[in-house]
Amino acid sequence: MPAGDREIDMWKLRDIISPFYAWKRAFEKPFTIRKPLVEREGPPLYRGFHTNDLGKCIGCGSCEEICQNAAIDMRRAAGIEPAHGDSGLRPVIDYGRCCWCALCVDICPTTSLAMSNRYNWISETGEDWVFTPGIDDGGWNEDELGYRRAECAWLLDPSEQKMPVIAPDERRKNFEEMALGYGGDEAVKEAVRCLDCGLCIEACPTHMDVPSYIRAIRDGDLDEGLRLLYDTNPFSESCGRICTAKCQDACALGHLGEPIMIRWLKRYITDNTLDRRHAVLGT
Repeated sequence: MPAGDREIDMWKLRDIISPFYAWKRAFEKPFTIRKPLVEREGPPLYRGFHTNDLGKCIGCGSCEEICQNAAIDMRRAAGIEPAHGDSGLRPVIDYGRCCWCALCVDICPTTSLAMSNRYNWISETGEDWVFTPGIDDGGWNEDELGYRRAECAWLLDPSEQKMPVIAPDERRKNFEEMALGYGGDEAVKEAVRCLDCGLCIEACPTHMDVPSYIRAIRDGDLDEGLRLLYDTNPFSESCGRICTAKCQDACALGHLGEPIMIRWLKRYITDNTLDRRHAVLGT
């Protein structure tokens, strides 16, 4: 038989045998999952769709600020009113932008924001992907599994810089001010803890722009810090010592850590601009 005919016969034989190979697979254990949306649960610490404990959330906006993809907006939520230490805003997440990095969870000062281990969500409506955790019902807000920030893990230092003071044996001998005030390094270390959330502005009776003058300390621009202080409070030097510090009561870091020592930072600015105050303020 010519070689070409033998090759044709081999192809015909393969056509006859091939279906039997396919049917053989029908009796083997399948590799696919019949119901992947039901049977394949995410790992316990998987970073899936967000949850938000509304009882803990204070609307500080630190999650919005840290998001690298601009996937989070702070918006008014129905039934939640602004209050002392609570802006009344809640995070809204655009899952078309979110990359599931969990920085928003890591920065949250109250640990209200977390991530479930759910990763499957099907919808034909694009608007559904703009989601308000804790308010919109995705079916996972009460889930205990998923990614959480441990209370001992902070992106920012939760502890205040302690104010240097005169030793008790020394201060009992005189009437000098016992609190010595922050030095430059101490003030900057305290200032870098600030989240810039602005909850302190509402709490201050004169609504001082606290985040801005703290930012001036970080930038080393005490003259600008002094101008910001006296824009709204002509008694800033006194308030740096005896203020009731309602702003510190509202500080976002104070929920699980120690609040920013705003009063001491105010004092740091006024103490270190005494020699040029009139020139800076134009008085």
